[in-house]
This record gives sequence, C-alpha cells and structure tokens, in this order.
Amino acid sequence: MLRALRNKSQSFLFKIFLVLIVIGFAAWGVGDLTGNKIPPVFKSNDFEISYEQIINDFNKSRATNTGVIDVQTAIQNGFLNNVLINNKAKLIINQESQYLNLNVPRLIIKKQISENDQFKENLNNQNVFSEKKFNTLLRNNNISENEYIENLQLQILNGKIFDHINDIKGYSKFFSTDFYKWQNRKLDLNYIFTLYLKKIDEPIDENLKKSFYNTYKNNFKIPILRNLSYVSFKPDLLYDDIIISEEEIENSYNERISEFKTPETRSYFQLIFKTKQKAENFYKKVLNNNDFINQAKTLKFNENDVRFNKISKDDLIKNIKDKIFNIPNIGLIKPFKTNFGFHVVQLNKINKEKVQLINEVKDIIKKDLLYDSAIEKLYEKIELINDLAFSGNNLNEIIKLSEIKNLKINKISNISKNGDVYTNLKPKKSNLNKKFVNEIWKLEVNEISELLEINENEFVLININNEINEKQLSYLDAEKLVSEKLYEKLKIENTKSKSEKKFQNIQSENLNKILNLKRIDNKNLSKVFNNYVINNIFKSKIGEIKSIETPTGILTFKILKENDNQKIDKKFVNQIDNEFKENMLSDIQTYYFKNFEIFHKIKSNLESLDNLVNPNQ
Repeated sequence: MLRALRNKSQSFLFKIFLVLIVIGFAAWGVGDLTGNKIPPVFKSNDFEISYEQIINDFNKSRATNTGVIDVQTAIQNGFLNNVLINNKAKLIINQESQYLNLNVPRLIIKKQISENDQFKENLNNQNVFSEKKFNTLLRNNNISENEYIENLQLQILNGKIFDHINDIKGYSKFFSTDFYKWQNRKLDLNYIFTLYLKKIDEPIDENLKKSFYNTYKNNFKIPILRNLSYVSFKPDLLYDDIIISEEEIENSYNERISEFKTPETRSYFQLIFKTKQKAENFYKKVLNNNDFINQAKTLKFNENDVRFNKISKDDLIKNIKDKIFNIPNIGLIKPFKTNFGFHVVQLNKINKEKVQLINEVKDIIKKDLLYDSAIEKLYEKIELINDLAFSGNNLNEIIKLSEIKNLKINKISNISKNGDVYTNLKPKKSNLNKKFVNEIWKLEVNEISELLEINENEFVLININNEINEKQLSYLDAEKLVSEKLYEKLKIENTKSKSEKKFQNIQSENLNKILNLKRIDNKNLSKVFNNYVINNIFKSKIGEIKSIETPTGILTFKILKENDNQKIDKKFVNQIDNEFKENMLSDIQTYYFKNFEIFHKIKSNLESLDNLVNPNQ
C-alpha cells in the first residue's frame, strides 16, 4: 500500500491536481500551499512564461473533437514541444517589441477583426461584422476574446519586426524550373539481378586477416553486457486455481448470444430502372422467359452487374430490406419503388439464420471466462507483489510469498543496451519487449525493478545479477569473426564481378528493361527496386554500368537515356518557387529568433516539466 501511495504521489495527474489546488487558492489570495513557487519556464528582463501557463496551453492542445488525448501520447506527438516553441516565440516577440518601442494601436486591432471575412454575415445584401459569429467561432475553437486579441497583436508585431525580410520577390525561375525537371526525371535502363553466391572456395591469407583486423579493430569489441534474472506474471499462471461452473458458461452464452448467430442472408438478381414502365416491361419479359440474366444482357448488363450474393439485412437500407427480406420464398418479386428508382428483383436463395448451440461454443466461452477470471486474480496480486519487491525481498522470496503456482525465475545472459544477446562473441537480435530492455539499463546491479507492465496483462520483476565491462577482442578471439566478415566481403565482390560480366555478355535486347523510371510512384516494379536502390540509380551517369548491393543480391544496370521531353507545368514551377521562398523566410526568421534569444538573455528552465515528460523516473 505504501508503495502504491508513493507511486501515485509521483504521477503526473496527482501533481496537476495539486497545481490546480494551488492555483485555486492563489486566485483567492491565500498563496502557495507548498511555500515554493515554481520558477517560470521562460524568462526575459520584462516578461515571463509560467509553468501554469505551459500546462494550461498543453491541456488545451490535447482537446480534440473526439475527446482528450492522453498526456504521454500528446507528448510523443509533439504537442508539448509546440506549446513550448510558441510560448518562447511569444516571449521573444514581446521583449523585442518593447526594445524597439513597437506597439499595436487599438484601432488596428479593431480594423483587423471587423474586416476578417470569417466574422462577417450577410445583412441587407451587405457583408458586415457579426459579433455573434465572432463569439461563436472563438467559442468553437476554445479560445477567449482576450487570447484571440493577444495572438492577433503578436501576429502584427511579428510582421512589423520582420517586414524588412518579406520584400524578397522570389527565387530565380531558372532554379525552380531546374528543380522541377530534376524532380520529374524519367530514365530508361537495362538491368539484371544476380543472387549472392552461396559458397566461396578460395582460402583467405593469414596476413590479410590480420590486416583486416587491425584496420577495423573497433568493430571487434564486445559492448557492456548485463546478466539478469526476471519473473513474469501472466494470467495463465492462475488457471489451475480457477473453476468455471456450468452455470457461468450458460449465463455467458446467453449474454453473448449475438456473437454465435449467423444472420439470415439472401442471394438475388437486381436491376433498377428510372421509370415504372421500363421496370414493368423487364419484369414481364423475365416472368415469360424465366431468364433474368439473358434479359439483363439485352440491356448491356453482365452477370456481375446484377448478381448479389449472401446479402444480410444490415447491408441494405430499410425500404429495400423490407421488400427483399419479407418475401417468404424464392422467385421473382414485383417491381417496387425506392429513392433509387424502380427495382426488379429475383430472389435465388435464402440462407436462414443459424445459431450455434451452447455445446458447440462451450470451449470458447470457458476459455474466455478462465482468462477473464485469471486477470482479476492477477490484479488482486499486483499490489502484494509490488509491496514485496519494495520491502527488499529477492525474487525467490517474492515467488514464495506471492503464493502463485508455477512461478519461476528466468535468466538472460550477455544482453546489450540495444537488446542484442551475445553468444560465442556474436550478437543475435532478440525479440525482447522494448520496455523490458529499457528497464534493464535503468536499474543498478543487484537492484529489483518495480513491477513493469510490458504487454497487456503481462508484468515482470527484473533483477540485475551483474554487469560485464566492454571488451576489446584480441586477434585470436576475433579470428573466426574476421574470417566470416572477409568471406562476406568476398561474396559481395565476387557476386558483383559475376553480375557485371554476365551483363556485358548478354545482348541488350535480352536484358531486363524499365522504361520511364521515376523517383517516386513507380508501378509494377520488382521488390528489389526500393527507395535506396532507386535513389542510387538516379545518382548514376547515363551509359555507365553500375552495381548496387541489396540484401539478397547484386543489381547491375545501365541507364540508356533520360526522357527529357517533359512539358514544363508553370503552375507547379510557381508552387516550387513559393515553397522555397517560404522556407527561406522561415529559416531567416529562425536565425533572427536565435539572435534575439542571445541578445535579450532569455532564460529557460524546463526542470519543472521533467515529471510530465518522464512520469516513471
């Protein structure tokens, strides 16, 4: 219990709750309950951005049309970063404006708002400012009038400060046109693909191996490794202690009956006509000839156009559903009208609703009940396990005191920081959970972790047994690895040589061809042509035989020609010109902001946000 309370007291929500209480009392003039004022996150000589303001803006940013995004997801997606950047920029603009003695007269603010088309409505054939529309739009965007005016003022000041750099007309159209051509290049090429040789028979000289080792000595190191023990807590450990009664199975079956139903479906032919007369004429022809498909073909429809198989009630709108599903027998249905037109339907097959009996799904229900019950029992044990770990018990003692059958200690040896496991001096990728690996390297040696949830309803306790220091392998230790790497290198070189000889010996018309290869949006290409390969092809010269290494083999190719007869789209050239201009202005503004920050000695203090960003530390 003590551990649980301690964890809660360190959680983000608890601290935000405390901050809200403090803010509430401060508003009444009582002051800070803790006696310690949280320092501002950003501060200049005349302005500051408080911690409370950052939190308030961050919480506002998390509100969406579909609900509030949780804190960690919002942080991972850059919401907090944007809030910090915007507030720092706001402080810098205010400080620089004061330094330059800039201000925004109220008349300009009023004019900007009254002339904004978003706030206008049509009255007596005139677009006039509407206070109601103004307030509605602000309310819908969760912003107060004061906040909107403050942002508008900052926008005007920002424009005033950077007026002198906004006079740039644009980039040279030659540059924009060249970039457009580069972006839309199309190449014709011949190629072959050669799989890597499976075996290299030639021996490797001892001196070559030693030279290779000395050249790439830093690649023959074993990084810092750790050995650890861990206990995994999962619901299936508790299955033996759970008995599921027949009554529970029956109750669950009745509750979930809809899951075990296969709804009635019907298969039919259907045509829809614009007029009642055409529908009735078609209906009579089918009735006389008993051949819906052939009659449909006379109207230029094929069978796929008129056939509908295994359609359920949920697939149809009410008017059509009522007609098709209320007919008890198969056969032709008289024309009926809906919003789509006049329907002629021939019902071909009725598949009645089926319900699986309880005996057919009993095992599934029992398994689900067992799992749900085991989860409940596991969560009942969680607090006890946390308390046992917090009280200093080792893994063996925790297993014994938890009274969970089949618990055992698992071991992992020689694991690195990136999760590789070293065996015989060679790394091997593991499938260990990322949270699990990260926790291994947060702990001290001989320290037991807190109970960590690594997957849904799967928890672990980890103990670091010992740490192995980084080790530089001697040549004797690394000799086998050196040989493997040299053989790998030889395999690539020999395959490349074979591929290029083969390419030169094959007649051009017998080589594989690609016409109009583009940088992006290519269709029907082999998987070999990934972004890396295509980028390298576009870096190559026309007429030169080149080879590219891929994971499975060597691609050898020659660019035959570039199709440069492309038409220049002026619209896109102008778009490129404008985008480069905007990016350049943005870069210049960023440079200015950095200088303003130094000049005005802006101070940043992000320590107060540590618990928000890293709630588990």
